[in-house]
Amino acid sequence: MVGEVKSKIKGMSLDSSVVHSRVSQKEKLDCFSNVTLIPASRSYFDPTELGETQPYPATVQLFRQGANPHGVFFIERGLVKLIRLEKDGSELIVMVSERGAFLGAESVIIEKAYPVTATTLTTSSLRRVSAPEFRRLLMQNSSLSWHLHQAHSHDISDQMIRVAQLGCLSARTRFEELIWHLIVAMELNLSASEIRLEMPLRNWEIAELIAVTPEHLSRMLRQMETEGVLRRHKGWLIFSTAHWVQLQA
Repeated sequence: MVGEVKSKIKGMSLDSSVVHSRVSQKEKLDCFSNVTLIPASRSYFDPTELGETQPYPATVQLFRQGANPHGVFFIERGLVKLIRLEKDGSELIVMVSERGAFLGAESVIIEKAYPVTATTLTTSSLRRVSAPEFRRLLMQNSSLSWHLHQAHSHDISDQMIRVAQLGCLSARTRFEELIWHLIVAMELNLSASEIRLEMPLRNWEIAELIAVTPEHLSRMLRQMETEGVLRRHKGWLIFSTAHWVQLQA
């Protein structure tokens, strides 16, 4: 689904001033209030049933695309990126997963190779459970089984909404929504006048997540700097806290 959307995007103008010139401000706000770029955290069961929490530094590969599924990772804290590599060498960042997500569960259940590579973006706390143990828990633990059904249903819904975002929200709004989720997931200080975000994603990854070209993203960042909303300094993105409070009000 994501690959099909991306191929369609390549033939489209990604200038938000053109794509969204006929979308009213109320329609944009209505769309903004009902969508997420990163799945919200969901935890309705006792995660200690999945084993002990283990710390993982950034850039650790949890599993590799094409490998036989050896286990499932449950995110208690941190961010993990999922990347798909195609035969022609092209690479697509599929999703950034955060607290409450199960990684690799679908592959373990159907006993099929991992379709993506999962790598920690930030220092993370994860619970890992082996493939045989996870399948046993699903069959014996109705609470975990129901929670996983809900999680997968939410993921399907989120993916459909994300596709709809391409025609509903401007690139600027999609970017701001992504940044806000990162701010919340990384538990950054919102009490100061500025928010300092050490961006865990590379520019091309950000561009792919919000479905624009890297060039369009660069223009957008320069515009935000001109407006005084954003400053860049040695790899940090520094935002006005008041701007984000106003957006989320």
